[in-house]
Amino acid sequence: MENEGNIILAILGYIIALIAPILGLIYGAGLFYYKNDVALYKKHGRLTIYFSILLFVITTIIKFIL
Repeated sequence: MENEGNIILAILGYIIALIAPILGLIYGAGLFYYKNDVALYKKHGRLTIYFSILLFVITTIIKFIL
């Protein structure tokens, strides 16, 4: 049970990525690389990185269009 992880850290990563994609990218990288012994953190760290990059690209495109 010790290595299963806590889902709250993963959810917090998505919230941070939604508010500030650059900070979400940093948080996701930290979750992926520094907590890589827990599969839950590694999976959600990688997904947080993808989500942050996607949001950054979308907001950049919207800023140039509007």
